[in-house]
Amino acid sequence: MADGFVLEIPEQVDLPPPTQRQPQRETRKWPEGTILVSADSHMLETDCWIDRFPEHLKDKAPRMLFRDGGWHLGIGDGSKTPAVVAELLCDVLECYPGLSDVDVRLADCDVEGVAKELIFPHRLFGLMMFGEIENREEVFAGYNAHVAAQCAKASDRLYAVMVPNYWDPSKAKASVEECKAMGARCLLAPLKAGKFADGEPLFYNDPKLDPFWEAVADSGLPLAFHIGEAIPGAMAGMTAIRVLTEMQGFRNHWGQLTFGGVFDRFPKLKVVFAEAGIAWVASMLHDADLIYNSFQRLMEPKLKHPPSWYWANHCYATFMTDPTGLELLDRIGPKTVLWTTDYPHQESTFGYTRSAVEAVFKATSVDNAQMILGKTALDLFRMD
Repeated sequence: MADGFVLEIPEQVDLPPPTQRQPQRETRKWPEGTILVSADSHMLETDCWIDRFPEHLKDKAPRMLFRDGGWHLGIGDGSKTPAVVAELLCDVLECYPGLSDVDVRLADCDVEGVAKELIFPHRLFGLMMFGEIENREEVFAGYNAHVAAQCAKASDRLYAVMVPNYWDPSKAKASVEECKAMGARCLLAPLKAGKFADGEPLFYNDPKLDPFWEAVADSGLPLAFHIGEAIPGAMAGMTAIRVLTEMQGFRNHWGQLTFGGVFDRFPKLKVVFAEAGIAWVASMLHDADLIYNSFQRLMEPKLKHPPSWYWANHCYATFMTDPTGLELLDRIGPKTVLWTTDYPHQESTFGYTRSAVEAVFKATSVDNAQMILGKTALDLFRMD
């Protein structure tokens, strides 16, 4: 192996941080009918909670305040962002205008040829890192209202992901319906589920959560899990270790929904696993079928289909660049794959998006590539 990076796109190597990048201009026309949709992009929340919190809880509202050279996230007046981290994030990412300015974002998308984006949170994941969120209902309602307002500035190009009430089954239906009425095209649940409203540990395969899954399935909206809830820590190499670990896939969450019988109970449910790439899916499906076949007498509940069937009929995974995953498309299923730019994060394709698109066309047929690059997302997220 050569002494170099194992990356299939030359423009990825030694790429500067987003604050120093320029969008990649057109190199060639794509095949007719190609529409580029990023199924996972991000937007900075800024100080979006304080004005949306009820008066008696304002002192407990999350705050995103810019001071001392960076954005500080905390509760009330206190910051949970170390000053050196806030400054670094500003330098490499958070002070890039496209993370918060819709006009700059759309201008970048225009240059790189991206027609539409599904907008996930940015620093909201930071709140999830801190552990069980206090005042979850108000925190997520405030975020939902904020992202709805931002996406409304370009309603034919930006589509919101919102967080419904997943912890109180009695409120699930109304919460999901409210998100949909506000314009959500996808729902989000945290990787760290935390606790039910009654204080009991919450697991996504717990039948007690069935009213939530029923509400999601009936809404017609997919639900997403997204990486980004682990704190790097201060030990040597911890940032890389944290990201590497999170990008190994979603075996635990997919396993809960599949082996726990959630997909059998709610056959209309669609789930998206975001930003861990697609290569992990192939080995997971083999292992899942092997396990179910080998331990049938220990399986409870009994499934209506082999585990891999549920991936093909209920699930999707997103990637930015994944040469190994693209080589395994026949095992993963091209209809379950969604391309993203991850704009404008550090690992995003921003700056070489057109080269990333070219890699997809080189890896598979034009029909498959066009599904992966946008057509599946248009349908799944109802991007009218």
